[in-house]
Amino acid sequence: MSHREIDYVKCPVCFVLSDTNGTCACGWPSSPPAAADDEPPGGPGAVPDEGERLRSAQRAFDAVAAARMSPADGSDLPFIRGGRPSTAEWAEALRRAETGGEPVERFRARIQRAITELSDRGRLTIVEAGESGIVVTVVDLDGFGLPRPRPRPAVPWTTLVPALATGSLQELRFRLAGGLGGVDQGRLWTELHRNLEDQVPLPDGYRLEFVCTAPGWPVPERALADLAGFVNGPGQNPPEAWTAPDSHDPRWTPFRLTGVDVAAAVDDAVAALPLRATLELVVAEVEPRSGKVLPAGAQLFAAGDEVGTERAVHLRCVHPHDEGTVLAVMTWRDDGPRVLFTGVVRLPAGQHRIRAVLAGAGQVKFIEPGGVVPDRRSWSELMATLPDRLVPEVTELDVVCVIDLCGGGFESRRRLASEFVRLAKRRFPRPEQLRVAVIGYGRHDFRLGKERSGVLGGAWLAPAAVALDTLAGLRSVRPDRVPGAPLEDALHLVAQGVAKIPPRRRVVTLFFGDRPPHPSRDDADGLLPCPGRIDWRKQLQRIEQHPGLTSAVVLDSSESLGSAWRRLGRTALLRLDQADAGQLAAATHVIVPDSGRLVFPMLDTEN
Repeated sequence: MSHREIDYVKCPVCFVLSDTNGTCACGWPSSPPAAADDEPPGGPGAVPDEGERLRSAQRAFDAVAAARMSPADGSDLPFIRGGRPSTAEWAEALRRAETGGEPVERFRARIQRAITELSDRGRLTIVEAGESGIVVTVVDLDGFGLPRPRPRPAVPWTTLVPALATGSLQELRFRLAGGLGGVDQGRLWTELHRNLEDQVPLPDGYRLEFVCTAPGWPVPERALADLAGFVNGPGQNPPEAWTAPDSHDPRWTPFRLTGVDVAAAVDDAVAALPLRATLELVVAEVEPRSGKVLPAGAQLFAAGDEVGTERAVHLRCVHPHDEGTVLAVMTWRDDGPRVLFTGVVRLPAGQHRIRAVLAGAGQVKFIEPGGVVPDRRSWSELMATLPDRLVPEVTELDVVCVIDLCGGGFESRRRLASEFVRLAKRRFPRPEQLRVAVIGYGRHDFRLGKERSGVLGGAWLAPAAVALDTLAGLRSVRPDRVPGAPLEDALHLVAQGVAKIPPRRRVVTLFFGDRPPHPSRDDADGLLPCPGRIDWRKQLQRIEQHPGLTSAVVLDSSESLGSAWRRLGRTALLRLDQADAGQLAAATHVIVPDSGRLVFPMLDTEN
């Protein structure tokens, strides 16, 4: 069989090499039709004017690109060869430019399905080619097991096809949309192919989804076809002409979207996914054996919960904190807990219902209580606030002030006691919350028959205002040379009173003095025994049986510190010249010190 040599010429309409003996893919014949032999020149069979025929073909070709750019006013673009299209020509161009984009809902569903199928270490790569360039977005699972889209910087067409970026931005868009008349397409596609390999690397092993937001535009469509070829098959020299890839090829399954923000659509798809892992609210709990305060989790949302799911948890705020109560949401991973969100809200002490709604994949919105705002502290800073032991919040308080009336320090003792009562009164403003007892002790008169007279003064539990009056009415007692003090008599009175205080009420005993108590009998220290043979140790044991007791001692001088004062000051020992009411309140847990306050809630028994 004989073969004739085929010559190729560049088509004057689309500038693609075409067979001189055939018709170009754009429809332009390589040679004009000849006139009929039996018809005279200029008759019905005359050959049309070559120039006008070419201009009409170029105008029709360019009008399609202009219609892709702007169906409304693209017909006025100055880049259309052959002049402005007629109404009929523009209508045909609009018809040929129509590509019929796919519904964005279908795209979101496809992305959701792809993410759901990812393993814990899998990744999805979405490659978008649009009017401005190529954007690659990687969706992977973060440290919380939640999908996170991470768009990379866009690669503009000016970088990928600089041969087209020689005019205005409007002209560049016209060329991208198919206005390739006058363009060396062999050079163009080679340039695009090479720059895609250099500028848009696609990772191996990722699931890929291709999206074209400029459907029908030859350059974006060709870019996606080349990228698909890089991943799915061996690289080939790009053909000179652009042709739409086979939509049935499993390597090439692009979504064509019109007027869609792909980044927003991906975000919406991710946000609407059900949870892959359980989300818990961080709570504090007390370890039964050691009594240590430890962080724990209370389930808020379960794996599989969908967006819009609402949950409620009953919590207890133990300490109203100056900086608020922390509501932290976490999830457990193989290497431990990961905190997803940390918020803070001001809550009073007591029970509270926390309601939250799943607003997106891993996004929790608290709807009750109101006023939850993000907490800027780091997780390590919040963990550092956890106290070693839980200091219960005081709601009902009885204060017993025991004051030595002798010596030069009496006025200072009375002043500090009064300041403490005023502070407690501000802290517990309701009368039923606070009661105060004031007991002053002087000295024993060891003369026969005088041993018990005038030893004690003051009043038992009364409102704070009455106690302040009692303190103001105390009078100094002249000391003697006996080193002991009738503190044991005061302890006997306190033991009788404390035995009648309900266990639910906190009791704080405060001792202001310097002299040790008399022993119940002669001892090695040489102190005179108590005339009433009262054993201060037994009285203290009776007092210590109250479950909510804290006890502090304020000494005139550290030189007076003996075994009795150490025992009496089991909670705190302070020096009179260095103490103030705030320190005393913190030391006795009337006011929980910052180091002992619990910023996290505890799980309520209702759960």
